[in-house]
Amino acid sequence: MKKYLILVSALVITIASCRKVDDSSVFDKSADQRLTAALNAYQSKLSGEKNGWKGMLTTRTGGIYTFYFQFNDSNRVKMLSSFDSLSAVTIKESSYRLKALQQPSLLFDTYSYIHVLADPTPGINGGAAGTGLVSDFEFYFDDSTTTADQIGLVGRFNGSKMVLTRNTAADFTAFNTGQLAGGLMVNKILTYFKRVVINGTDSADLHTGRATVALADATGNLLDATKQSTYYLTLGGLGFSKPLTVGTKTMSGITNMSYNAVTGFITATIGGQPAVIKPVAVPAKVDLTSPARWYTWTKNSIYVGSLDGFHQQGVDDAFGVKTLAGYSFTQYYPVASPPYDAVRIIASTAYGPAITPSFPANTGRVVFPNSGFQFGTPPAAAATVYAKFRTQLFQAQGYYLVQTATGGDDVTTYDMVSVADATTWISWEY
Repeated sequence: MKKYLILVSALVITIASCRKVDDSSVFDKSADQRLTAALNAYQSKLSGEKNGWKGMLTTRTGGIYTFYFQFNDSNRVKMLSSFDSLSAVTIKESSYRLKALQQPSLLFDTYSYIHVLADPTPGINGGAAGTGLVSDFEFYFDDSTTTADQIGLVGRFNGSKMVLTRNTAADFTAFNTGQLAGGLMVNKILTYFKRVVINGTDSADLHTGRATVALADATGNLLDATKQSTYYLTLGGLGFSKPLTVGTKTMSGITNMSYNAVTGFITATIGGQPAVIKPVAVPAKVDLTSPARWYTWTKNSIYVGSLDGFHQQGVDDAFGVKTLAGYSFTQYYPVASPPYDAVRIIASTAYGPAITPSFPANTGRVVFPNSGFQFGTPPAAAATVYAKFRTQLFQAQGYYLVQTATGGDDVTTYDMVSVADATTWISWEY
């Protein structure tokens, strides 16, 4: 009897293993049909929104950028980007397509503003050679973060994340009238040092880089991570990735920004309270140890460099060093020929003044007296640029040194800010 039961069981298993699985009761369409239906649904959703979409893209390294998209049903998309003042107000049209690449995916397939962030070419976006800002222009749809009014996307190569949110009619008007550039009016304040004052009582010195905002601590230092945040452009203002504390107030962003050309101030709203951002020539607290740190850093680094020369009155490379034949960078070379340091323009030839820096006690400054000597001979075509550069370098009151980044994943950087004119500075990095 036992042998009989074993034989029956074996026969049943054999028959069952030969039977084809019928999944028609689970899915009424094939996998290809379901994928096509998903792509069509996304196509209809993207192109069917007459007010377009607001995109918030977070790169793999944490940078945040705002986009405006208006998709049509002919695989064309109109776009704005918060990357710079031009892309924030100038609509560009390019192509896109939806495609099945393991998952339903959205591909921006001709060069556009969204490609700028991922561009690996040095100088295009300020990112590293080969990686750019570590972003994407091909995304797969993330159903876990998609709702009726929102579409979640994940970058296929770098894993950057983007959320598209339906625009309101007011958003549509704001994007199309240039309000995405509103937050860039902070650049109308030409002094290096900016002070934010909330409700007339709470204040702090504010520093804005390309993608970060930092508040100075009690010593004037900008490197306290609790006082730093990534910022991004919003319609008419700035948003922060994390709130910052100004006195007793919390600052999660800045809205309703308006520039007054007469006073040079920006009025705004912060946390529902009136605020002002104003230019200041002298920081609330000078970092007294920064010049010594900077000089030690230059010596340990052998030399440090600046790509853009002096910034002045809102103009990068104000003296035109980048126009010189064969220009590579401007170099600070400590103890190039004892007792002299060198500040050299590295172009078709290398030349620059020989200097002996001094550090007046308890001032937080470095001063460069004119030694009367120089290394190398500038070509005649560089005479005008070189004369302006020397005159600025030797200004008698010297410079504050402001450290803006320190090692780790970032290069070390210092900004050397003119004491006589806080609208003039040069950035050194290694």
